[in-house]
Amino acid sequence: MKNIILILSFTLFSGFLCGQENKPSGDYHLGFRIAPRISTLGAGLEVAKGFTPNFGVRAGFNYFSYAYDAKESDVSYDFELELKSFAMFADWHPFKGAFRLSGGLLINGNGLTGNAKPTAPVDIGGTDYSLDSINLDISYNTIAPYVGLGWDTTFGDDDNWGFAFDLGLIYSGSAEAALSVSGPGKVAAIGAGDVKKEQDELQNDLDSLKWWPVVSAGLVYQF
Repeated sequence: MKNIILILSFTLFSGFLCGQENKPSGDYHLGFRIAPRISTLGAGLEVAKGFTPNFGVRAGFNYFSYAYDAKESDVSYDFELELKSFAMFADWHPFKGAFRLSGGLLINGNGLTGNAKPTAPVDIGGTDYSLDSINLDISYNTIAPYVGLGWDTTFGDDDNWGFAFDLGLIYSGSAEAALSVSGPGKVAAIGAGDVKKEQDELQNDLDSLKWWPVVSAGLVYQF
């Protein structure tokens, strides 16, 4: 993934080095802009404003939800992925045009919840238990920094309609996993250490997933 990001970054940067048009400062139109977008954070809407030929700000929200149900062998699965975030960005336009370098913060509500309902004994920490369900909750840091690059063809121009594209990374930190079980009276006999052992194994698998790639595209209307 790193190689792909480097190649795309070089391509974008080279194109804008060759294609930027310098204008007298009085010729820049710095209006308000609205941009419906689709991205790896979900569907969203952004509001943006340029303040100088080199600087602008953006704010927006994103949302996506997906539920998955399946039954395999002796287990029924029910999972829901929910992506929801509010973002604020500062954009630097080094060539006073469409190309931008961005930094910002997200209020991150992304997460995964689910449960598995087994019809046969389940091995937890090396011991078999009869359970009604195994419940999972995965969440991320509430505040997540963002760095990226992209372009907005309406920035500094007086066109009403344009196109925007961004490529970046969010540092969401290690996901936090919470595992619990429910069942008949005997479920109370499940050792806390057994559940903790399973949760720690899951947490170890998630600890390496600290970066969330962002690819975003959308239309822009400027007024």
